Amino acid sequence: MTGNLQIIGNTAPRAHDLMIPIKVLAVLVAGIAVIWGIIFPPDAVAADEKWKAEMIADALLAAPPSVTRNASIFAWNAEGDLILIRPGTGPYKCLASGFSSLRLGKPRLPYPDPMCLDENAWAFMQAVFSEKNPRKPEKPYPTAPGMGWMLAGMNVKKGAVASIPMAGTILEKSTQIEGEMVRMTPHIMIMPVPVNKKSAKLSTKYSPEDPLDAWIMAAGSPIEHLMVHFSWEDTEAMMGAGE
Repeated sequence: MTGNLQIIGNTAPRAHDLMIPIKVLAVLVAGIAVIWGIIFPPDAVAADEKWKAEMIADALLAAPPSVTRNASIFAWNAEGDLILIRPGTGPYKCLASGFSSLRLGKPRLPYPDPMCLDENAWAFMQAVFSEKNPRKPEKPYPTAPGMGWMLAGMNVKKGAVASIPMAGTILEKSTQIEGEMVRMTPHIMIMPVPVNKKSAKLSTKYSPEDPLDAWIMAAGSPIEHLMVHFSWEDTEAMMGAGE
């Protein structure tokens, strides 16, 4: 023996030897396609994409393009969970309408109420959403003030506007939101903003008669914050800036 490796016979695969693997692969691919179609039917995929597009359009109503352009966008699903539908690279998080309705397992309210939050406001609202009773939180809330945009306004109950505490945001799921709704004027929120009630001159109520007055919402509670309102004409100018 010379020690050299000796090749015996022809080791190259013949065409008919490949037929079975190719057939098996074809069956597997076809099976995967069938399963994919069952799990993700075309109609359901189309409906999901349509819903996402509608929610993104809704969220964009909350703030000027300079805020929303690179924002991450979230929406409330049928189970009341907040899900990311458009990742973003900017500092803002925008939420489609539903924080005071869909989040609580209730039907969508008549007027849109999307919001865009900077990093501090987002941290604050996440903490609020995580509490069973936001007025009596089990954990301390973040204290660094942030800014939130709600230029589409929000829903408030007619005849009870004075008593609304962040509308449905801080209501428990068992709380009912009933009665005719009115649309609050566009506004920004500075949150949280603790206020000394003894020296404060700002109102603690929203007034439909003076809808552009600034006021403190949920005054005296851990979620109190400043509301600064704008006219619809000024809001249109902000939303169309740069066009």
